[in-house]
Parts: sequence; C-alpha cells; structure tokens
Amino acid sequence: MILHLVAGTDPSAPTTPYTHPSLEAEGFIHCCFQHQALKVIDRFFPKEGKIWGFEIEPSAMTSELRLEPSSNGECYPHIYGPINPAAFGKRIRIR
Repeated sequence: MILHLVAGTDPSAPTTPYTHPSLEAEGFIHCCFQHQALKVIDRFFPKEGKIWGFEIEPSAMTSELRLEPSSNGECYPHIYGPINPAAFGKRIRIR
C-alpha cells in the first residue's frame, strides 16, 4: 500500500481518474510509503494544518508505478498517469 498526501479540508475519494498538478509539471504523481509520510509532511507541507493520506493499492492501478530515488537517497513511489478510482482505498488523517 502506498499513500498520496493532500492538504486541506476533509477530501473525498475521487470518482473519476485523479490527476495532480505534478503530473503535468513533472510527469508523475508523488506518493510515499506510510513510514515516509511524516518526513514528507515536514519537508513539503510544514505550514499546512490538516494533512490526509489516501491509501492506493498498486495492484488495482492502471497507470505505471515506479520506485525512484529522491534527493535524499530514499526511493519513493511515483505514478506515471492518472490514478483510477478503483485504486483508492481508505482516507487517513495524518495531521
């Protein structure tokens, strides 16, 4: 299971293929493993109040998933295309 993190109010799971601005800007949607979530939040969402994680089931995805190294040397999951609704699992409030 991987997580896609979002900031703000309580989001609902998408009912249509999900895209994110990073898909157009960088070519993929950023995700993380659960054990990486707090480090990602500290680095990329330091001033956001509420942070949610959507569980994503890789075996249910229709887009390509790659594990790629980040600047810190850790590998993170990147999704190269929209995330289909069937791949979304539960929503977790992380902060």
